[in-house]
Amino acid sequence: MTRTMISIGTETRISLQDCYGGTHQGRVRPINEDRFLNRPDLNVWAVADGMGGHAHGDIASSAIIQAVAEEFEATKAGVKVLQAFSNAVHSAHNRIRAISEANGKIVMGSTVAGLLLAEGRFHIPWTGDSRVYLIRNGRISQMTRDHTEVQMLLRENAISEEEARNWPRKNVILHAIGVNEAPYVEAIEGDVEAGDTFVLCTDGLTAHLTDQDIQILVTGNTAQRACVELVRVALERGGKDNVTVVVVHVPALAR
Repeated sequence: MTRTMISIGTETRISLQDCYGGTHQGRVRPINEDRFLNRPDLNVWAVADGMGGHAHGDIASSAIIQAVAEEFEATKAGVKVLQAFSNAVHSAHNRIRAISEANGKIVMGSTVAGLLLAEGRFHIPWTGDSRVYLIRNGRISQMTRDHTEVQMLLRENAISEEEARNWPRKNVILHAIGVNEAPYVEAIEGDVEAGDTFVLCTDGLTAHLTDQDIQILVTGNTAQRACVELVRVALERGGKDNVTVVVVHVPALAR
C-alpha cells in the first residue's frame, strides 16, 4: 500500500454484491449534519460530517456528497478516479466558500472520507477525522489518519498516548473542505483482495466504538446488518454526535 497526497488512479469496474449505508442524528444533536454516498454502480462511496456547532454544516456535507455523485455520474471513460474525486472536492469547496461569503463569511465546512475501487485497486481520499477501515483476514486496520490537533501532536511526539486520551481539544480539526483557502486531501491506495471489507464512518461512531468493536459487529454480518448494529451500539452508548456508517464487502473482483 502507498500513502500519498491526491494522485492519479485508473478506471475499471469491480463487481460488488453487498454494500449499505446508514445515518442517525444521535441522541444529543438537534439535526443530522452527516451525509453519505452509496453508489456501487459507480464504484464510489463516501461519508461527510458537517462541522458540528457551525452554521450550515448540513449544507456543507450535502454539497460534498452531491458533487462527488455528480462528478462520477458525468465522468467519461479514461478519466482517473482520484482525479474525478479531486474535481468534486474542489467544486464543493468553491460552492461552500460562496455560500459562506453570501452569508457574512460564516464558518462552515465538512470532513469527507471516500472509497473508490478501480482496476483491482482501492483508493481512499479523505480530509478531516472521518475514517475508513479495512477488515482483511481477520484483522482491522485504520487506513486513514485523523487530521486533528491531537493526532498531529502525537505524530510529532509532543504528547504521550495517555495525554492524548485526555486531551481537552480532541475535536479540533486541522483540515476541512470549505474552511481554508484551498482544500487539502490526503489519499492512500492498494490492491483489493477478495473478502475485503471496508468501513467508512464519521466520528460519531468512533467516539463510542473501538476498532475491535467495529470488527466484531461487521464480521459475519451482511453490510446492512453491520450498519444497523454499528449505529445501534453507538446510540446505546450515548449517541453524543451524528453517526454515519457505510459498509462495503468485496466478495470477488471483476477480471
